[in-house]
Formats: sequence, structure tokens, C-alpha cells
Amino acid sequence: MFGILGFSAAMGKRQKQQVTARPRNSPRENSKEIPIDLLIDVFSRLSMRDVARCRCVSKLWSSILRRRDFTQLFLKISSTRPRILFTFLHNGRRLFYSIPQVPDPDRNKYSFPTRFYWVSSSPISAYYQMHFPKDLGPSYTVCAPIPGLICCKSKKPMICNPSTGESKYISLPRATTKRLNVNTSFVYDPIDKLFKVLCLSDDFVFQVSTLGTEEATWRTVDCLIPHLPLRKEMCMDGVLYYLAMRLDHETSTPYMVVAFDVRLERFKCLPVNRSYINIACSALIKYQGKLAVVWLDGNGIQQHQQLELCVLNDGDEVAWSGIIYELPYFWYNLAADTYIYIVGVTTAGEIVMATSHPREPFYIIYFSTVTHTMIRVEIEFGIVALKPHCSKISTILNHVEDVELMD
Repeated sequence: MFGILGFSAAMGKRQKQQVTARPRNSPRENSKEIPIDLLIDVFSRLSMRDVARCRCVSKLWSSILRRRDFTQLFLKISSTRPRILFTFLHNGRRLFYSIPQVPDPDRNKYSFPTRFYWVSSSPISAYYQMHFPKDLGPSYTVCAPIPGLICCKSKKPMICNPSTGESKYISLPRATTKRLNVNTSFVYDPIDKLFKVLCLSDDFVFQVSTLGTEEATWRTVDCLIPHLPLRKEMCMDGVLYYLAMRLDHETSTPYMVVAFDVRLERFKCLPVNRSYINIACSALIKYQGKLAVVWLDGNGIQQHQQLELCVLNDGDEVAWSGIIYELPYFWYNLAADTYIYIVGVTTAGEIVMATSHPREPFYIIYFSTVTHTMIRVEIEFGIVALKPHCSKISTILNHVEDVELMD
């Protein structure tokens, strides 16, 4: 009896539903069909976290958010809001944190007769991005970043996207050298849109391999001047630049910048007309669209009094010019007697310096070459910074969020 009544009730509900249902071609149903171009425009304005959530809504949204035109549009928009990336080792794992690159203009400002500086009224909490797995070894470092992607330097290289939290091992061909010490650099050809790995062994043999090809092989590349890379490198406009020490002793200037054209796979050596560079506190930067070597100079590491730049005005004739920025007299108050090193330069022309360890008060210092102003911001990394076994922090400027997945 209860079964019959239940069946009749169900049939009644079904008939009622059939009566009230709208036809598929009704205006209300058609209004749900949003043009894909409009969806791409809306999705491109979302945060990384919201994009990840939208991928789980439906297969249609997931396919749209994997389209090449969407990833390129998102990358273009996110390049206008770059972030600063921090990475350090903690118990064998490499952790990644980030903050917005543009400092907060509403923080406390202290005026001086001719110049002024800002000091953050409260620390900024860095956002945790991801970590590399533990089995890469405790001594690996990261390569000069390509916007959106980071590669580690180790015997087992890995590419990661800190924005999506993904990582992927690089399948490299069998090495043609038996040397143990190998220096690798992750490079990108923006014209052919190819990723490559440049490898230098301790017997000064240069090899390059293209990633993503079916039969990846090492190709030997000749460099006429023997040199020792000094771990100061930067990628700019399809060229990898790194500071090096000459080993041929044929000139009075021991330093040079080595330029590796990623697409043509050719080296060019640019002798630097300086007999002294403070290597420990130096960096390669893009200064007003040109390559430059910058270092802190003064009477000792804790008493730097000026920033010295060596700017490459003509790459063909290898013509350099020198620029000196005197640091303001309140520099010692900002540095707070800590080890400071140069990170790079922002698109606004600010030279960025940083301290080096997460367990101590960690500072980012911006120095504007236009207005001669300084901003100091304290960064916090949460409870992980209070634990032991944390290595030196690597600070990376101009990090761009990239939504492309590593399939």
C-alpha cells in the first residue's frame, strides 16, 4: 500500500515538473551562453587562487582556462603587478614565499632637510607559495628566473611554477662529461619560445640542450676566453648574462660579463673596465633598458657609502660608463648593522637591497635613483623562520604569476 502511494506521489511530482519545465530554446536558457571571449576577459582579472577554483566548476571552464590565448592574456596583465619572490632552504626543502613588489605608500614617512626615507610601521607577512621536494640535496640553488618559472641547479634539475604550486623534473640527456661539478642555467628563447639548459662543467666545457624535444641531446658551444662564472646572472631579451673572472690574464681588467645568445647559441665576452668590483655585494641589473653591473662600495661590508654602477652603453664597441650614487647619511640607520646585498632593480628604477637570513629581522630596502629616497620594509615568514636549519634567503624581483599548468 505504501509502495503504491509512494509511486503515485512520485509520478505526480514528475508530471508537475514536466509541466513547469521550460523549453531548451527559451530566452532564459540562451542567456546562460556567455561568449568565450568575454569569459576569458573576466577570468584574466581574477587572482591565481580564484582561477584554480574556476577550473573545478566545469569541463568547459577548465578547457577555457587552459587555452593559450587565456594564459598569454593573464601573463600580460600579471606583468603589470609583479611580485618579489623569496626562497630559502629549511630542513632540506626549498620554500617559496612572495609579496607585492610595489611598496605601500601609506606607511610612516620621516622627513629630512634634503632627502627622506620611509620605514614600515608594521612587518609584512609573506605569502607561502610552495616548496621543492626534499630529495634534491641540501646544496642546490635556483637559476636566474624566467617570468613565472624557476629552475633549480642540481644533478636532478627541476622546474617549478610558484604560482600554481607545481613542479616537474627535467629529463636531460646523458651528460657527455664525467666531471662532478656542473653549473646549469635555465634559459628561454622568446622568439622560438623554447626552453634550454646551459651547462658548464669544471673542465670548462659548455653544452646546451633544448627542453621538450623528443630526442634531447647536448650540443657543445665554444667560448674563446676561458673564465670562471661568479654566480651573478640575469636573463634579458633572450640573452643570459653573467659576471665572470678571466683566466687568461691577457688584460689588466680581470672582470667581464659573458653574454650567451639563447637562440643563436653563441657566446660574447664583454670586458668590464674596472680593476675592482665588490663581488660579494654586486649584481647584474637592467638599468634604464641597458645592462649594468652594480655594487656597494665603501670602507668594509658594514660601512658602504655609495652605489657604483658600470653601465653598458654600446654592446658592439663594449663601451661602459660609470655612475655613482652617494647613499644618504641615514643609511646606517636603515641598514641596522646587518649584511646587505643587492637584489636588482624594479621597473620604476628603484635599486633593491635585502638582508640575508629569515631568523633575523629581514628587511627589503628600496633606493630610488630618481628621487634619492629610501624605503625599508620588514618581512616576516611566520613560524618557520623561528626554527633552526634555515639557509640564506634568495630574493628575486619581477616575478610574474603564470597560470599555465605543467601537463
